Amino acid sequence: MLGSTIYKINHWLMENYGSRHGYMRACQHRIVFLVGGYRDYKKVDWESVERLVFVCKGNICRSAYAEAVARSLGIDAVSCGINTRLNLPANEYAVTAAQVKGIDLSEHRTTPIQSFDIRETDLLLAMEPWQLEYIGQEYGNKYRRTLLGLWRSPASPHIQDPYGASSVY
Repeated sequence: MLGSTIYKINHWLMENYGSRHGYMRACQHRIVFLVGGYRDYKKVDWESVERLVFVCKGNICRSAYAEAVARSLGIDAVSCGINTRLNLPANEYAVTAAQVKGIDLSEHRTTPIQSFDIRETDLLLAMEPWQLEYIGQEYGNKYRRTLLGLWRSPASPHIQDPYGASSVY
């Protein structure tokens, strides 16, 4: 019985957070959110935003998917990665998972943020708080930025990277 319970807990963690480590990071950032740590990132003047720029680490899963979903809704959107090379395809598992939801990532190619032309009217939406910190360190407060997960209900400031996570996730 204990083995069955542990299996169910592990399966739930893999399905919802990709790993135990992903769960711990999500909890950590949820606490920071609950005490107001990300309050300023909810202050967005949406009227002045002309394009959404989704940012993640590799631009092969999360940001690629977010861009494709936004575009499918008629929103001007692009994506880029903090630690990627130019012109790589989306991750094969991301392509398959997106396809199940009716989103096509087969033509996606990566763009490093370092070679990306950010406009003053862009809103950069990061997947994880460390990515916001990176953008702040590299570009200062020149560009508006927020966490994508703050705009869902319930808010989830940390969107775990599916790359390398369990296939269930």
